[in-house]
Amino acid sequence: MFFSKKDCLCELMEKYVGQNVTIRTKSGDIIEGELKKVNDCVVQILEQEQISPFLETQLTAVRCEDIESFSVTLPG
Repeated sequence: MFFSKKDCLCELMEKYVGQNVTIRTKSGDIIEGELKKVNDCVVQILEQEQISPFLETQLTAVRCEDIESFSVTLPG
């Protein structure tokens, strides 16, 4: 049987569901978008469509253990 312990960084991210976040992964990738969902081991980010280069809106899932840091722009 598999038991997962909630990652403390993902636990903190739960407070920001629905807000725009920037995530830096341990491999150096940067993902920006709306934080849609956080569970014990995965976060889901809705990345908005871009004009240049053209990218459609996509849902990206990242394992909590692969996230190095995240930031949220707070309303001023």
